[in-house]
Amino acid sequence: MTGTLPLRITLVDDSDLANAGLRTLLAPYADRVAVVDNRDALAAPDSLDVVLYEPMGQTSMSRSLLRDLQSMSAAQAAVFSWAGPDQLPATPANPHLAKSLTASQLVVSVERLVEGRFETAPVSRRVVLAPVAEEPVEEEPTPEIEPETHFEHEDVGLTPRESEIVSLIVSGLSNREIGDRLQLSINSVKTYIRSAYRKMGVERRTQAVLWGLDNGIHVDRGHALVG
Repeated sequence: MTGTLPLRITLVDDSDLANAGLRTLLAPYADRVAVVDNRDALAAPDSLDVVLYEPMGQTSMSRSLLRDLQSMSAAQAAVFSWAGPDQLPATPANPHLAKSLTASQLVVSVERLVEGRFETAPVSRRVVLAPVAEEPVEEEPTPEIEPETHFEHEDVGLTPRESEIVSLIVSGLSNREIGDRLQLSINSVKTYIRSAYRKMGVERRTQAVLWGLDNGIHVDRGHALVG
C-alpha cells in the first residue's frame, strides 16, 4: 500500500459499465484518486491502495482475480455494491461502500479506508466541500433549497434556478435526482442545464463541476454526506 497521492484503486466487477462509470465518476478528483485497470493492478500490486469489489453475481474469473489481488498486495479491500450488507450472500468481512455514494463521498471514504479511520456507518453528518477538506455542520431541518440562497461565483448571468441546478451538479446529483429534488421534469432540468452551460462556457458535466468549484458554488449540504 503506497499511501501517497493520488491513491490508486481498482474495481473487481464483471460489469464493464461499472468499471467505466467509476473511472468517469472520479475523473474530477484525479489529484486524489486514480482508477487503475485490473491488468495494471496485477502488474504492480504493491502500488495499490484499495481494491473495490462487487460480490453480487461474481464469476469464477472475478473471484480468482480478487483472491490474487488480495494475496499479492497489502491494499485495503472493500465491498462496492448496490446491495446493502443485509442483501449480500454472506456478511462481508470488509468495509461496505454503497454505489449510491456521490463522487465526493466515495473519494473521502477511500481516503479514510487508507488512513484506517473508516466508520462502519456509510453515512455521517459531515459535509464534503471537495476537493477542499470537510467541515462539520448541523443537519438541515429540511432538504429543500432555500430560495434566497446566494452564490459567490463569477457573474455570468445565471438565473437563481440555474444556480440551484449547478450547485446540485457540483454536489454529484444526476439529472433525475435534480428533477426529483426541485420537482421539475427531466426535460426542464436539461433545458436549464443547457442554458447554464452556455453562459458558463462549458460543454460537459465534469467541466461544470470544476467551474463550480473554481467559482465558489456551494456544495448542497442535503446530499454531500460522507461515510
